[in-house]
Amino acid sequence: MSKKKVLVPVDGSDRSLVSLEYVKDNFKPEDVEVTIMHVREIVFVNGMAVSEEVRDGEMLGNRVLEEAKKKLPGFNVKTEFTFGSPGDEIVNYTQEDGTDIIVMGKNTNKKFSFLVGSVTAYVVKRVKCIVIMIPEEF
Repeated sequence: MSKKKVLVPVDGSDRSLVSLEYVKDNFKPEDVEVTIMHVREIVFVNGMAVSEEVRDGEMLGNRVLEEAKKKLPGFNVKTEFTFGSPGDEIVNYTQEDGTDIIVMGKNTNKKFSFLVGSVTAYVVKRVKCIVIMIPEEF
């Protein structure tokens, strides 16, 4: 039996890291290959990316991934960092990698109602694999 490919998108918030706890509690390390993904949006000024933002964003993104990776001791974990639109990047990665399962949290915070689960909803509508959404009160 081949290992299942599990993608866990994280944004660095405590909320997104709950997905890693779900993976640790519900999958055996010998059964899965886990990729933790962090996508940074790029800031543009007058049509050009601000190089300082890009450099700082990459440093922060890699720090987020390394901290997230520590939450899955014993698992075969790789990390993926990229710039772009989170929904698009997650969908594209899933298609290219042949991901079997995506595990991601959903945010229903009222003050962010215009973004409620926007990335999660975008991903669910576009991928052809299993998506496990972790509720806030998990």
